[in-house]
Formats: sequence, C-alpha cells, structure tokens
Amino acid sequence: MLLGILAQGFSGRFFQEGGFGRSSEFLLVTVALTAPPMVAVTVFFVRSLDRRPIVSLGVRWPVGGPPVALRQLVTLPLATLALLGAWLAAVLALPPSLAKVGFGGTSEVFASGPSWWPLPPVLLLPLLLLGFLVQGGLEEWIVRGYVYRALKDLWQPWAAALASSILFSFLHATNPNISAVALVNIVLAGMILAALVERSGSLWGATLAHGVWNFSVACLLSAPVSGFEAFHLFDVSFRGDDLLTGGEFGPEGSLVLTAFGILLTAALWGRRQSRERPTAP
Repeated sequence: MLLGILAQGFSGRFFQEGGFGRSSEFLLVTVALTAPPMVAVTVFFVRSLDRRPIVSLGVRWPVGGPPVALRQLVTLPLATLALLGAWLAAVLALPPSLAKVGFGGTSEVFASGPSWWPLPPVLLLPLLLLGFLVQGGLEEWIVRGYVYRALKDLWQPWAAALASSILFSFLHATNPNISAVALVNIVLAGMILAALVERSGSLWGATLAHGVWNFSVACLLSAPVSGFEAFHLFDVSFRGDDLLTGGEFGPEGSLVLTAFGILLTAALWGRRQSRERPTAP
C-alpha cells in the first residue's frame, strides 16, 4: 500500500496535469503494480507465521467445483447489474424535487478517447474491467481472505465479517467526497462480500461481484465509484439531495443503496447457522 501511495505521489513529476498520471485509470495501474508485493507479504504471514495453507484464504474453487464457478461467472455479474439497476430505478422513482437523473447520450470522452490513449476508445473498456477485477480481487484477498479468515479463528463468522467490513470501510475513509452514509454502505458491502465467501468457501464470487460493481458504476452507469471517476460510456448526471443520489461519491453514498444493502445483508446472513467456536490448539 505504501508503494502505491508513493507511485501516485510521484506520478505528477512524469505526467502532465490532467494526463494519465492524474487519472483514475492510473490508480488501477498502481494497484496492479502493488499486487505482487502485497500477495507476497500475505503468503509469508499465512505460511510462516500462521502455519496455514494458502487455500485457507479462499484461493480455491467454490463449493461444487468448476461447474459452479462457471455458473457464477454469469449469475453474479448479472445479480450485480440487477442491484445497480434497482438502485437507479429507485432514484428515478423519487420526486424530481429530491433527485433527478440527466442523460446526455454517449459521453464526449468515449467518442474521442482520453488524450493518453492511442487506440480506439472502445478497447479501453475491457481493460478497465480487467483492472477493476484485479483491484477488487486484491481487496478480497486481503480483507476477506486474510483478515476475515484470521478473525474467524476467534469469533463467530458474522462477528468476523462485521469487524473485517469495518476495516474495509476505514480503508476508504480518505477517498474523495467520503460521507458517513458511504462508510456505512461500505460496511454493508463488506458483509455481503463476506457472506459470498462464507457460503462458497472461495474468493471467486466476491471478486467477481466486487470488480463488476466498480466497473459497472464507473464505466457503464458513468457515476463516481467510491469518489473516483473513470473513462465512461454515457454522459449521466445526478442532481438533488446527495443523501439520496450519493452526490460526488457515487451510488455508494446513497441512502437508497443503504436500504438495499440492509435487505441483502439480512437475507444472506439471516439463515446462516452459527458455527461452533474452534478449539484453541
């Protein structure tokens, strides 16, 4: 993480203002560059200090094997898009005095492409999807893989999920335009992602949902994702009460998404049976 911060800080020395070094896309590149050392440190902790196999982090097929993983490759992105669509429909249903969504067609940046991108603009979308999957996967590796798994040795799964989700929220506390509602929503998102890991025994599903959500919000819905904007397909604007639209932080800062998050968290964790606390070695 320190390497990523240093890379972002020095980027302005090598890229002009408004160029690639000041873009959200550059943040994804720095995440990809910090992935190897972060994975290496985690592997060291797991194998040398915790004395556990790497698969204990959830680096395995979900329960049911490759057929289930292949099915989730379709169902989880669709479910993620359905959640985002439900949020948008709820915002559109609000009175115009509270929230209003403006649509201006295809965005100018999509038509011309960023100044630093030499290829057709449409080719940037799949690369961004891959970048968001790497970014989401790295966060899942650390928070749901290592932290959540380690806390489960001491606490019940729901308590471990809550603690790791609070940490997950704190990791976003310095994002642009952060709000109290956004921090709560990120905790709820962590609970949902932890439930996916707990039910499947794998990081696969949580990584898919995490990466597809970020990509869909930023590049398809064309709204800020966790306070950051990226290369996007449409020209969409949200006006009205920031508590309802999310304002400059994006949908994750919206009370409408809070309602959906509470319902999903309750549905995913409500039926789960409490596990017996493991015996200390």
